[in-house]
Amino acid sequence: MDELLDFLERYAPGYRRSLQGAHKWRISELEETFGKPLPAFYRAFASVMGINGGPLLAHVDTHEPTKIAELYRFASVELPPRRFLFVFGDPSLDEAHYWLDLEAPSEDGDHEVVRMPFGTDAWETSLSRYYVSLREMLFVWGMENVCLSKFSLRASYFVSSTSQDAPEIEDLAASFEKLGFRRLPYPRHCLLFERGDACIELSRRPDAPNFWFRAGGRDPKEFQRFRAIIEDLGGVEKM
Repeated sequence: MDELLDFLERYAPGYRRSLQGAHKWRISELEETFGKPLPAFYRAFASVMGINGGPLLAHVDTHEPTKIAELYRFASVELPPRRFLFVFGDPSLDEAHYWLDLEAPSEDGDHEVVRMPFGTDAWETSLSRYYVSLREMLFVWGMENVCLSKFSLRASYFVSSTSQDAPEIEDLAASFEKLGFRRLPYPRHCLLFERGDACIELSRRPDAPNFWFRAGGRDPKEFQRFRAIIEDLGGVEKM
């Protein structure tokens, strides 16, 4: 969690002070109610952001361990098998909530993040894989919800695998680096890039060949130059 917090503090100094973690006994209460050991990284996350995660988590709800324990204890909706651990609620009309798939381990003590609504059969009919790990998702959300919000100039692009001239991710990353961006060492499936006057978030799902990226900048002239170079690449579509 320290690496994530250091990243957020570069764009929002004092971010740590806005956070509130859950007490260990609350996390242990959730583990007992769930009936299976909680993943190590989830425990670390909950101990730092389990009550308040700041702007990073402003777009989701129901993530406090106590509320999740109540969901499992008193659920008035049908829940999927305990293979899936509820992590965040989706307040949108889609109700595609966020879950950890405990049968899909990724990094040490972490698991793939999937989305699906409530319902006993939803995991068989409506499940979508979204991130290779909870940790990666938090980094991507950090760039999207905290870092990019600090830049007045924005642009978004989509790259489809069906386009014959679409660039490979590593080729596109090399293009960003030639433009002066530094590739962050983490995450490694989705990618994040920084430059003094701009940043880029590149996202892709674990099981999908398509990807998209968002850029933010401060200098109008430099950002226009960046956009012209990117939009001249084959297979890159504006969103």
